[in-house]
Amino acid sequence: MTKHPKQPIADFRKKAGLTLDAAAAIFDVDRTTLIRWEKGEPLIPIKRLDDAAKIYGVSKRELRPDLAEAME
Repeated sequence: MTKHPKQPIADFRKKAGLTLDAAAAIFDVDRTTLIRWEKGEPLIPIKRLDDAAKIYGVSKRELRPDLAEAME
């Protein structure tokens, strides 16, 4: 498993006023899945970026800067 740099997803979730449990329910994933995404182990899946951008009110680029070039 590749260790990724700290992800700002937890910060986005908190700024959106969501608890781990609330965000996990919105994404329809287990709480532990959301925790792993927030740790970057693994990064939030590409197929979840549109939903995450809407839920957290940030751009896909902010969620996955590693894909920024491919998203342009």
